[in-house]
Amino acid sequence: MLAQHGHSLKKLHLGCNGVTCVAEVLPHLTRLTELCLEGNRLSELPAAIGRLDKLRELWLHGNLLTCLPAELGQCASLTVLQAHHNRLAELPAALGALPRLQGLYLQSNRLGGSLAALRQRVLRHLPLQNLALGANAFDLAEASELASELSGSAARAVTSSGHSGAARIGLGWNRGTPPAALRDVLTDRLATTDHFFEPMAAGVRGDVLLVAFAAQGPGMQQWAAPCAAARAAGVAVDALYLADPSNSYYLQDPAGGWGGVRYFERLIRAHTAGYARVLLVGSSMGGTAALLHAHLGHRAVSFGPRVDLDLTHGAHVPAEPRRACTARVRHALAVMHARGGRAAVHVGAGNAVDMMQARLVAHAPGLALHEHDTFHHNVPMFLEREGLLVPLLKRELLALLQG
Repeated sequence: MLAQHGHSLKKLHLGCNGVTCVAEVLPHLTRLTELCLEGNRLSELPAAIGRLDKLRELWLHGNLLTCLPAELGQCASLTVLQAHHNRLAELPAALGALPRLQGLYLQSNRLGGSLAALRQRVLRHLPLQNLALGANAFDLAEASELASELSGSAARAVTSSGHSGAARIGLGWNRGTPPAALRDVLTDRLATTDHFFEPMAAGVRGDVLLVAFAAQGPGMQQWAAPCAAARAAGVAVDALYLADPSNSYYLQDPAGGWGGVRYFERLIRAHTAGYARVLLVGSSMGGTAALLHAHLGHRAVSFGPRVDLDLTHGAHVPAEPRRACTARVRHALAVMHARGGRAAVHVGAGNAVDMMQARLVAHAPGLALHEHDTFHHNVPMFLEREGLLVPLLKRELLALLQG
C-alpha cells in the first residue's frame, strides 16, 4: 500500500508497530515532510533515507539503531532529528551538512569520547537551537568548549525560519567532571546536572518552595522567569529546578536503569523537608513529572501531561515502567488530596491528544481541569504570549500562602 500510494504522503506515523525494516517503502515517500518511526524494532536506517529531501522532522527514538547512514546528510530540509534511546556509538560526519538542523536529540545512546572531536566533525557546522546529549558517555571536562563554540556558531547562523541565538545544550548524566564554572549548572541554555536549588536569599528559607520540572531537551527550565516575577511581586519563593537528562518522563535514573521515580523522589524529598508549602509545576514531560510526584507537595500544576504512555508518546520506555506511570499518577494525586492538597491540569482545548490524556485524571479528587483556547501542546508558551502565565503562577502561590 505504501509503495503504491506513498508518493502522495506528506506525513507518516508508524510508531509503536513492531516495524523491523523500511527499506522497501522509503524510496516511494519522497514528498514526506514528517516521518515518525518511534518505538519500533529498527536495527538500521537504509541509505534510501537520503532521497527524502523534503523531510523536516524525523523521529527514530526508541529503536535498536547502532549507527546512522551517511545519506541522512542529504536530507537538506531536516530541522528536527529525534534519535534518543537507541544504541548509537558515533555520528556520521555527514550530519554536519544539514543546513537547517535546529533540534538534535541524542539522549540515552552509547555516544562517548571527545566532545571536542564531535564538535569539530559535526556540531559546529549546524545551526542548532537544541542539542541534547544527556545520559551518554562523554567527557564533561570539555563542556565549556562545546558551550562556547555552539553559542557562537548559533548566534552567527540564521536559519530559513528566522531563528537565531545560542544553542540550548543538555549534558547531564555523562562521565567525568565539568570545569568548576560549569558544575551543577542548570539554566535555560546549559545543563550539566539534573537539579539546581535557587534560594530567594542566601541563608534564609522562603515561604514557598517551587519545584519546577523542565520539559524535553536540555535546560529549558521555562519557569525561571515566572518565578522571578513572583519574587518581584513580594512572594518569598525558593526554587528547585529539575531536568531529565535521559528524556524519559523522569522514569530513568543516572545509572541507566528505570528507577527514576525513586531517584527523583529522594532528590525532591531532600529539598522539600522543612517547607510547609510546596508547589510543583511542569509542562509536557515536566507536567507528567509534576503529577508523578504530586504527593510530595501541597499543590501541583501540570500543563499538557502524558498520563498514559501506552496511548501516545513514550514507546521508548519499557512496558513495566510505562504502564506503572498511570497508576503512579493516580496514587500520587490521591495522596495529595488526602493531605488536603489540590492539583490543576491545563490543556489546549484544540489538542485532541492532550484532551484525551487530561480526561484520564479529570475526575481525580481535588483536581481541576482547565481548557484553554489553543491547539498547541505548549500551553505555558501560549499563556505567556497572552500575558496569563505569570498571573496564573502568582494565584497558585497566593492560594498556598492563604491556605
